[in-house]
Amino acid sequence: MLSIAGQGVERKRVALAFAAYFLLLSSYYVLRPVRDDMAVQFGASRLQWLFSGTFLFTLGMVPLIGLAVRRLPRVWLLPTVYGFLIANLAGFALVFLLVPGRPAAAAFFIWLSVFNLLVVSLFWSGCSDAFSTEESHRSYGHIAAGGTAGALAGPALTALLARHVHTSQLLLVSIILLLAATLCMAALRSASASRAAPGAPAPARIGGSVLAGIPLALRRPQLRRMMLLIVSYTTVSTLLYIELVDLAGKRYADSGERKAFFATLDLVVNGLALALQLLGTRRLVQHAGLRVALSLAPLVIGAGLLALGAWRSAIAVAALQVLHRAGEFAIAKPGREMVYTTVDAESRYKAKNFIDTAVYRASDAASGWLIAAVRTGGADPMLAVGLPVAAVWLWVAYSLGRNHDSLTHEQA
Repeated sequence: MLSIAGQGVERKRVALAFAAYFLLLSSYYVLRPVRDDMAVQFGASRLQWLFSGTFLFTLGMVPLIGLAVRRLPRVWLLPTVYGFLIANLAGFALVFLLVPGRPAAAAFFIWLSVFNLLVVSLFWSGCSDAFSTEESHRSYGHIAAGGTAGALAGPALTALLARHVHTSQLLLVSIILLLAATLCMAALRSASASRAAPGAPAPARIGGSVLAGIPLALRRPQLRRMMLLIVSYTTVSTLLYIELVDLAGKRYADSGERKAFFATLDLVVNGLALALQLLGTRRLVQHAGLRVALSLAPLVIGAGLLALGAWRSAIAVAALQVLHRAGEFAIAKPGREMVYTTVDAESRYKAKNFIDTAVYRASDAASGWLIAAVRTGGADPMLAVGLPVAAVWLWVAYSLGRNHDSLTHEQA
């Protein structure tokens, strides 16, 4: 049981993490409809090329992030990386203003796809430093709700502005939001220092090899399960995304209308996710355990894919995409992050970021080519790819959650 003072300190950290995640996802979701419109311009049948480019760019980023983790004290790691990304956004704003075109659009699609995973992964790594495993069970649902609120605010801004302002101006809005998120994370780091014993030294740099995350992820059973879970999740995500892009390209001819459509879809997804986070995530994890929380998404999505195989329509595809993404934001993502509170710092920063970026985008690229091949062969990828992957996803989600429940029960 926490003391009153302890409860106050924890609430302050939760409030700071909530604000940081709100600003962070607002920053990303201002730009997501822009990226999705660029995907429509390339065409659903050629998206695998963009996914492959994203994967190659991610591979190049892995040693750079590993180098930053090795060289920088943890207190400076997140502000340094976020500051670098802010400078990148400023560069893209200038490019879109002076030399817009397909090459710039492709580069931005690839960059933003990596940006999203990197900033979110580092955010949760910072939260794993700031909260204990017990605190994460109480707090991560509320923190995730901050991100969902930001994911509502971002597309709402874009839906209002997309038809009236230049793309470069949307990037400037994103820069301001990301800068504010960086300041909140610095304040969270400072507030979390109060948990340490008086006179204890600040967390030092992690050190080790810049590529240490790769063997760590392959060697440790818990991290191997996490990789398989990510591969399963991203394969289903890619399948639904390709279907949705194809739908939007056929239905909307105007770029502004497509941006507004994607922004509206984001609003519906995140409104549902926010309701789930505020009403159910904490209770679900505390009363049913992580094994149930992580297993819900593949159960629902497997049933939805089976239904789409029998009855395909634009409304049905959009509805399943809403359920898929809302379940990820409200339950699955916070649940996965709870797992990382039980591992060491090197696994949290190196292995986690390798899994969240390189493994994620490798799966995107591979599944994109697989779906294209299945379509070319005349089969339905919803049934031929989606259902078997959903079954694997369910098995590994239950296994990972059961392991976490057993570990936390032993520590109690």
